[in-house]
Amino acid sequence: MKNPYILTFALLFTLTCSLRVVFAWPQAKEAPEKSVVESTETSEIKDVPVQDEKALQVVKDSRTRLFDFQSVQADMTQSIALGDFHFLASGKYSAVNGFKTRIEYSVKLGEMEGDFLEVCDGQILHTRRQIRTKPSASKTAAPPQIELTRRDIRKIIQAVELDLDKPEVFRAAEIGIGGLPAILASLERTMIFDGIREGVVDGEPVVIVQCVWNPGEQDRILVGLGGLSGQIQEFLPDRVRITFSKATLFPKKFQYLKKITEEESSYRPILTVSLANVILNEPVPAQRFSYTPPPGMEERDETAMFIEAIQKSAKVPVAGSTTKEAKE
Repeated sequence: MKNPYILTFALLFTLTCSLRVVFAWPQAKEAPEKSVVESTETSEIKDVPVQDEKALQVVKDSRTRLFDFQSVQADMTQSIALGDFHFLASGKYSAVNGFKTRIEYSVKLGEMEGDFLEVCDGQILHTRRQIRTKPSASKTAAPPQIELTRRDIRKIIQAVELDLDKPEVFRAAEIGIGGLPAILASLERTMIFDGIREGVVDGEPVVIVQCVWNPGEQDRILVGLGGLSGQIQEFLPDRVRITFSKATLFPKKFQYLKKITEEESSYRPILTVSLANVILNEPVPAQRFSYTPPPGMEERDETAMFIEAIQKSAKVPVAGSTTKEAKE
């Protein structure tokens, strides 16, 4: 992974992750053993993915419950295997009722470092991404690349209220709101859930669902990458597996898997995010959700972009139903 552009993309993958997974944390002091990072797993694969409605319903129910909790606090660990780069990281996630969330982390990837902060006070969701190159004996550090954005989530929610009967609208809105609901909403939008099973992990009953790309969404991403699609494709997962607590439907683990060979249904994880020591409905300090942008820098307002996505989603017909216009 010597190409500077590919290295930058790998860092951006970690900072935003390909399917709106906004998790990555400080690099561990030592890289994990290859046997841990590159362990393979088998999966039941269908030639043509078919939506498993029971699996999809688990994802929908989990999204709903995330908004019902008074608060969520969790420790997070992450293992990443991108090309030649293997590392572990850890951090925290906080959210309280009223759309208040905070996610922050730092990552190191080769000669580049990145910081991510996402804070929502219930009204405005602020995002800060920063990429910088570490100085060396032969060169000085270049100025960091900083991207600041904001979204007025109350305006986004108001846009949803115009089409309360459209599930596609809710998914679009939740992506704009951020946090764990945004992750599930993005997966629901881009993937087909084709498998579900129950099991026990660390003594806790769990429900595990898996999904594969919706072909149309995957094609759209690859076409947008143009001539770089062949190089970037190694960072895009072929399959995603989510583990939920059976009791609460809280998402405990997201695994992004890459197929090893076309002949066998074997996969290696390229990104694994685990949430542990989950605390629900306990007080969280209010100052955790306050944010002031760096002085002298402006935030790019993304509110209109998300409202436009909601308006487009509202025009998508719901399967098995007739639109209001048709009835009239």
